[in-house]
Amino acid sequence: MAKAKKHDEEKLKEEELKLKEEEKEIEASEESEEQVSEESLKKNKADNSEDTQKQDDLHAEIKNLNDRLLRLQADFLNYKTRNEKERVSAYGNAISDFMLDLLPVIDNFDRALASDCGDSSSYKEGIQMVYTQLMGILDKKGLKEIDALNKPFDHNFHYGVGFEASDEHEDGTVIDVLQKGYTVNDKCIRPAMVRICRK
Repeated sequence: MAKAKKHDEEKLKEEELKLKEEEKEIEASEESEEQVSEESLKKNKADNSEDTQKQDDLHAEIKNLNDRLLRLQADFLNYKTRNEKERVSAYGNAISDFMLDLLPVIDNFDRALASDCGDSSSYKEGIQMVYTQLMGILDKKGLKEIDALNKPFDHNFHYGVGFEASDEHEDGTVIDVLQKGYTVNDKCIRPAMVRICRK
């Protein structure tokens, strides 16, 4: 584009030089001074209007190309942003799906720890250590248990399966957790199964 502009400018300079030479020739010829001057003036006006039109066309083309370049840059930035969001979303969904598949294993650990093992306390300690290690790893990846007991019922995080009358709790309060609920990075992957106080 710069070469074309430079080429057009050189062309304009050459035409201006030609015009100057013609004007000198016109002044030199004394016989038909009036006729030649009128004709050369008409020709100069026509040439100047053509040159002006060419310059206007070139400026319009440069403006059009700059606008296209800016649009392409904006489209590319939007594409990069959208692609990054999709990548993060896909990663988050994969983690959530994996954690959801592990929840039955965590439930079984909870049941094993809640059961009465009798004299085998070392067995229970081993299960507790494995459970603690597993939950530590999952916690680093964003898994959090939903704290539901004695909290107001929230349909976003709790799944109510029954009502029970209780004088100890306020109406709409969770009084029993039947199955733990979990979130991954603040996204609920399994609501807590709870019983609710109703007066």
